[in-house]
Amino acid sequence: DFDIAGQYDAMIPDAECLKIVHEILSELELGDFRIKVNDRRILDGMFAVCGVPDDKFRTICSTVDKLDKV
Repeated sequence: DFDIAGQYDAMIPDAECLKIVHEILSELELGDFRIKVNDRRILDGMFAVCGVPDDKFRTICSTVDKLDKV
């Protein structure tokens, strides 16, 4: 159990949680592992950089979400 207290930029606490989970799993020496992150803000940023128009956003998000299930 851990807590993050204080005021930070929006994604800093999320990144800190991922770091802690990574440290714990690495220390347990369970073998290779993958941490998957599903955050709409990351997709928003990626699509903005790629120039995806707003009217295509939902369609592309739906397609990306299905990729992991294929």
